[in-house]
Amino acid sequence: MKIYIFFAILILGFFAAITAAVRPDIVEQKFMAVRAPLDQHFADIRATTWKEARDQARASWMLKQQLPSDCRRPKTAIRELECDNKKQLLAQAFEQEWGNKVRSGWKPEGIEE
Repeated sequence: MKIYIFFAILILGFFAAITAAVRPDIVEQKFMAVRAPLDQHFADIRATTWKEARDQARASWMLKQQLPSDCRRPKTAIRELECDNKKQLLAQAFEQEWGNKVRSGWKPEGIEE
């Protein structure tokens, strides 16, 4: 019985080797079909790691920034617009700083490429 299993595996191996030699695109398609979910899984992990690092950096950066005390409850519409503008300027400044940090080669822990 063992010899039959051995020859069945041997015949399948030769068939796979001949198929790979004659039509490598078939083997490549099968390989990519198996690899795609793994690549997607690791891409999701990398995206989550980057998002968490960015959110953490934004939170710590915003804690360092000071908004005027009357921006918590602005009394006039003009003051509310000024406070919103200040918040937008701070958000843009963070985006610039984050972009510079990433462009300089910084990567969060857990990302190896």
